[in-house]
Amino acid sequence: MRILEILFLVSVTGLLITLFTKYYSIKKWTFYSSVLFVVLQIFIENIRWQMYLGYIALIIGILIFYTPILKKWAKIIGLSVGLLFCVLSVVLGVIMPVMKFPKPTGKYTVGLKTLYMEDTTRLEVFTAAEEDHRKVTVHVWYPSNQKVTNPERYMDQGYAEAFAVSKSMPSFITGHFNLTKTHIEKSLDIAEDQQFPVIALSHGLLWNCEMYTTIIEEIVSRGYIVFGIDHLYESFLTEYQGKRIKWNDKNLKNMDTQMDFDYVTTTTALFRKEKDTAKKQELLYNLIQHVPYFESLDRWSSDVSFVINQITLLNSDVNSIFYQKLDVDRIGLLGHSWGGTAVVQKASTDNRIKAVINLDGAQWGRAIDNQLHVPLMAIYADRDYEQFFTPNFDVYDYISKSDYYSVTIQSSNHTNFGDMSYWTKLNSLTQTGTIDPERMTRITNELVLSFFDRYVKDKNLNLLHHFSKNKYPEISILQKNKLPQNGLK
Repeated sequence: MRILEILFLVSVTGLLITLFTKYYSIKKWTFYSSVLFVVLQIFIENIRWQMYLGYIALIIGILIFYTPILKKWAKIIGLSVGLLFCVLSVVLGVIMPVMKFPKPTGKYTVGLKTLYMEDTTRLEVFTAAEEDHRKVTVHVWYPSNQKVTNPERYMDQGYAEAFAVSKSMPSFITGHFNLTKTHIEKSLDIAEDQQFPVIALSHGLLWNCEMYTTIIEEIVSRGYIVFGIDHLYESFLTEYQGKRIKWNDKNLKNMDTQMDFDYVTTTTALFRKEKDTAKKQELLYNLIQHVPYFESLDRWSSDVSFVINQITLLNSDVNSIFYQKLDVDRIGLLGHSWGGTAVVQKASTDNRIKAVINLDGAQWGRAIDNQLHVPLMAIYADRDYEQFFTPNFDVYDYISKSDYYSVTIQSSNHTNFGDMSYWTKLNSLTQTGTIDPERMTRITNELVLSFFDRYVKDKNLNLLHHFSKNKYPEISILQKNKLPQNGLK
């Protein structure tokens, strides 16, 4: 909780308790202090819904203070309710705090520019207009040497509430998110000292790129430019040239209704039991071909490809702030969940990519039809993979023709790969694991940066030695050897 919130609730609790006494001077001073701290708290720290019950408790105290003839039983009930409300405000304030993200450790500050891009080679399938082309909103976070004086607010202007609704949560629970300040400022001057390698970021289904702020800030502070791609109609909410675009609910429902879950369950069970390698490969291939995710993943993969094309154009555009600032020969891909699946699929067909990271995305789609000739790091949540099925382990064994790292982070869950573990201490609400949020951020950032430093910046770094058990006991990391050229067909 914030300091003025604590002082306010302590003063209100003191007021309610002293109302039981006969010492008017004490009542008066606790009353004045309560009023003073609520004014300071509202105007300096701003209102958030977790404090509403505390405000009501103050109103109860004021009413009792100015109504000395109130019957004793009514006073006791009022004071009891007020004290209960103070306690509840403390509980709500602690379990759903105003978030404070770790300060980036690199030498650069973080600037932001938002670009609106239209791919005239593709039509938009989610709208009725005949000549509506595919569009993406791209947030570019870049290194700067200027000081951040006017930091961006986190998930501002109703974005957090929209995400809560997309996950069937009450919208009000995220209403305080814009009280959190990031370490990012729009329109800072880009650092002049060099060209910077580029990371293209693809978010999870019904997420957006802003939900990876703790990762983005650290990457950029350490000398990368991040192009965050918001995939329109499959992000929970995206702004495009002033227009807000929500997710397409019909599209998501269609993917479910087109799925034959009995076939998936039966084939998965057969795959687990099968001992013959060739038959296992056939079962897995048939399962992936059956799952109706190709259209969406192809669209996301094409979005990534289109943005990479634009990166090259921006680098050669004398009117762009990124002119000659983008090292187009050093491009990495980073994706989470659906975005993680999409970036691996793209990396398997695009020789411009130097390395790719998949944060806990299940590898459906067309990657299985190709060979992956760039280094891959797949980072997984902590699950019982004897019971939890994912195609990744087998698919990556089949297609990887370069260095491949498989990493599991103990006590993490799927939604820990982003900022959600900072949202609340109620892990069940956000479906996050029990790992400490700052520890998870440190581990994820260290994995991501070490991998990209090794394979995008070409630094001499032994990842297995770097992530030894002594330093990172939560990490289980395995490096696979380069495999023969026969893929799964």
